[in-house]
Amino acid sequence: TKDDAVKNMYRAGPAGIRTTQAFSQDCRWDTLDDDRAEGCIRSLEHAYSKDGGLAVLYGNFAENGCIVKTAGVDDSILKFTGPAKVYESQDEAVDAILGGKVVEGDVVVIRYEGPKGGPGMQEMLDPTTFLTVSYTTL
Repeated sequence: TKDDAVKNMYRAGPAGIRTTQAFSQDCRWDTLDDDRAEGCIRSLEHAYSKDGGLAVLYGNFAENGCIVKTAGVDDSILKFTGPAKVYESQDEAVDAILGGKVVEGDVVVIRYEGPKGGPGMQEMLDPTTFLTVSYTTL
């Protein structure tokens, strides 16, 4: 680009450097990251993943579709058949997980989350953490 202000913005370095000036950004990289093969912003031919970070799934209990973060899905379970445990909230799911009502091989479905279920799109850290701890300590 020919605009120096734009170049300066894209050279912004890591945040978290303390300054006495509010909203300042003093750290700058020496050059722009224009490496489309190994850089942060890559070309389609050199993408981090061929499928992206989210997938829309369809099935007998998600006829209109649901969203899954693909980074959390192991290749061995891309196709899965098993019982589904459906919960109306994150809290209800956590109670079931901690209460031993969810066992290995179950699918945990938490309804009313996401952009339409709101508010916002929670990360679901509690249920996933408790599931991980439960299964690694069996």
